[in-house]
Amino acid sequence: MKTKILILTVTAAMSLTSFTALGQEDKKAKEARKDVAEAKQDLKEARIDSAANFQKFKKEAEASITEKKIKIAELKAKKMSENSEDKKKYDKKIAALEKKNDELRKKLDNCDATKTDNWTSFKEEFYHDMNELGQAIKDIGVNNEK
Repeated sequence: MKTKILILTVTAAMSLTSFTALGQEDKKAKEARKDVAEAKQDLKEARIDSAANFQKFKKEAEASITEKKIKIAELKAKKMSENSEDKKKYDKKIAALEKKNDELRKKLDNCDATKTDNWTSFKEEFYHDMNELGQAIKDIGVNNEK
């Protein structure tokens, strides 16, 4: 009789322990599913923000390229009134500026293919090139006025 009571008690204790463990696992699984859902939502929002930032960058870059194209055209129209050798050098510099501006336009048009991982470096490099072009335009304008 004592062994039957002991077996019944041990079985009941094991059953209660397993039910408690299963209940804790359900809570952990529920929390994990909630965390996964939140992570998916955060990823979705990050993609939307990234797309919005990309569109903003692209519009600003296109405006800057157009602005530089106008400045180059103004410099081209200005023409130097000095000797023909200086004029040839000036025209060569203007052509180089136009080429660089066109390269930046092509680079911007092809940036859709840039991977998200490389986006930051692409953006930094593009801004660096834009700043160099802007400085070159300023320098040639200053050299022309002297």
